[in-house]
Amino acid sequence: MHPRKFIRDSVGFAFTQYIVRATLMLRGLLAARLLGPLPYGAWNAIQILMDYGVLAPFGSQQGLDQMVPPRIVEGDAAALLRVKRAALFNILLLTGLFTAGCLAWSMLGSSRVFNAWGFRGVALALVCVISTNIASYQASIMRSHGDITTVSGWMLLQGAIGGVLGLAFTPWLGAWGLLFGWVAGCLVSFGYVTFRSRGMAPLLPAPASEGLDLVQIGFPMFVFAASTLMMRNIDRLIILRFLGTESLGFYSLSVMALTFILYLPDSVSYVMYPQLLRKFGESGRDVAFIRPRVERVLQASSVFIPALSAIAYLCARPLVLVLLPKFTPGVGAIRAICFGAAALAFSNFASVVLMTVGRQTVLMPAAIGATALYAGLDMIAVKSGGGITGVAWATLTAYVVNSAMLLSMALTGLGLEGRRVLASMSRLYAPLALAIALAFALDHGLPWTESTNLVIRIARLLLACAAFLALYGLLVRPLARGMGIRQLVSEFNLPVLGPILRRFGSGTSSREDS
Repeated sequence: MHPRKFIRDSVGFAFTQYIVRATLMLRGLLAARLLGPLPYGAWNAIQILMDYGVLAPFGSQQGLDQMVPPRIVEGDAAALLRVKRAALFNILLLTGLFTAGCLAWSMLGSSRVFNAWGFRGVALALVCVISTNIASYQASIMRSHGDITTVSGWMLLQGAIGGVLGLAFTPWLGAWGLLFGWVAGCLVSFGYVTFRSRGMAPLLPAPASEGLDLVQIGFPMFVFAASTLMMRNIDRLIILRFLGTESLGFYSLSVMALTFILYLPDSVSYVMYPQLLRKFGESGRDVAFIRPRVERVLQASSVFIPALSAIAYLCARPLVLVLLPKFTPGVGAIRAICFGAAALAFSNFASVVLMTVGRQTVLMPAAIGATALYAGLDMIAVKSGGGITGVAWATLTAYVVNSAMLLSMALTGLGLEGRRVLASMSRLYAPLALAIALAFALDHGLPWTESTNLVIRIARLLLACAAFLALYGLLVRPLARGMGIRQLVSEFNLPVLGPILRRFGSGTSSREDS
């Protein structure tokens, strides 16, 4: 795919995701204010159940992502159809087993989730799981065929309808309103992607030998995806289990901030993966052919994601004090965890590279080790009395350690060795360290920290953000060389941000990699 089309797809998809995330973030903030920490914690608890539902296909989804692009290149329509129908068979069967297991658990067991929602709530959550897993199958196929618009539309409808309706129902139905709204969003968006993918994504499942291939090929990435999900949720699980539902409600704001920041790198990874697979195959599996693009994406992420994290750090306390004063105990966790976005972005990009170059088997031991590290550090934080803020700092530490390990393996897989790997990692992590230091210094160094005057709070926040952007932009400008910011801005003619980015990138190269 031509670099300009890749940029358009990535930015378009990312823009869609930011609309979705902004909608859901607004819903979350308003719902948190309306509900309070305890009911909002219950809503986050059932979201964990829905999150784990995406793992039900047991690698079939990841195998589909890897098997469809090569079949398209080969031009064997019959083989392509068999893979698609076998994937749907696996997804329906395994999601059905997951659903049956959850329903049995809800009738026979007892947990904080079941105590808060009962059988009906669990059943509604599983409706979302089923529709989302089938829609993910359809979206994966459309993405492999180069149709990112359908994928964006599916996620936009799901987020917008689920967010708006959920918020509309909340004043009358409480936390149940959020669940009813999300069910509606999942069903409507499923209908949309089904209509758009007709003729491309068959809805008639059929068992085939390719079904086992899907699981075998996708299993390493499934283990990594499962561990990644666990990494993003284990802190919440530990808080729910050991600190209670109300503490999870406080902590949920940090998860919201982290997820919002991550949508840009997640969107780029989502678009980049099938395209790297295709380019790598077309080049005769030459890593040098894909290395320039990967390095450019890593470079851009290393500069911009820490900046977003730092702005979130600076905004956290004043915004929570004004908008959600009942959630003030969660401010420390928000500030710690938002910097984890940069580390998680590196982990995602590294996993994409390792899968592309055929080294996905190393993801399994890495994932198991990382999960143990996360759980161990979070448990130490809980047992030592660190509360949710301690858990957040422990989680951030685990994010950084895990991302450094994966990134070093990915750079090695791209043909770099020894000092070149260390030099690349130093350049990539330098902006994150700088962002943390600047944000901390400005937050503690500026006056009026304890002022209760709203005008003074706003003025202090604006001053802190402006000072950070000026200092950070000046210091990281040498690291931004070669990203092609000016060309990116000229292609999309970004309003408001355009002049700023042009000035920031005036010294950068606009050269496109091949």
